[in-house]
Amino acid sequence: MSVRAALWCWVAAALCDVIGARVLDELGLIEALLSPSGASPAMLLPLAILFFAARFTARFIAPGLVLGALFVSFRPSAIGRD
Repeated sequence: MSVRAALWCWVAAALCDVIGARVLDELGLIEALLSPSGASPAMLLPLAILFFAARFTARFIAPGLVLGALFVSFRPSAIGRD
């Protein structure tokens, strides 16, 4: 994976994290989880799972991809050596 592709992955995951937090706040996920009726949280659950997957990717996986891509890009190439 190139450094540019890893950075774009990180930016996309971070945008999904920020936008997802705002959307879930506007839809009232926490209020729905705390209310006695159970119908509303069941409808928001798939969206919440996608949000938390994007948050996990943005905070843990994508930075590792960027560091790995940087490490590989600065590694001396073995092509042309005897």
